Amino acid sequence: MIAPITTVLAALVAAAAANADSNAPATSTAAATTTATAPPPAPPARLPMRFALQTEAAIGVYPGDFYNHLVGGRLDLVFSPHVSFGGYLGYANLKGKEGRASNLLAYAQVEYLAGPAGHVRVPLRFASGYLPHNGPVMRLSTGFAFPITPTVDLFTEVLAPMVWLTSDQMVVSMDLAAELIFRF
Repeated sequence: MIAPITTVLAALVAAAAANADSNAPATSTAAATTTATAPPPAPPARLPMRFALQTEAAIGVYPGDFYNHLVGGRLDLVFSPHVSFGGYLGYANLKGKEGRASNLLAYAQVEYLAGPAGHVRVPLRFASGYLPHNGPVMRLSTGFAFPITPTVDLFTEVLAPMVWLTSDQMVVSMDLAAELIFRF
């Protein structure tokens, strides 16, 4: 009688094991189906950027009258609707000791843009850079930012003092600028 009980128990264990093996592939197939139908992960978010084309008049106030003109472009990373950081590279037409001189100006700029998006805003900017064969430059500026389209703005700088440190003196100008900014 013990032999038939052990035979029955062995048959039950074998049936339970077979039942467990037949459920295992179905569970893994269901898991694979769930994984396959899940949406792909979103790509990492990229910081918005801006490209600006600028023209700027630098009117000398110290140590005397002079006029410099700058034309260039700037690429900005926009960290929030109010804060951006960028780099400028431009052509500088300068008053030299013996007439006009050409140079290349590069600077880094940080900007805080006050006011709500989609309305006239006030940019507050600080920039510092270097003018080869002359020396460092620093500038502060403020003005108005006008939205033209959802991706294009017109910025004006109406108060922009600029300090030019040359090898033998410090020169100060009050600048006026206009720039067209494209956001992407």
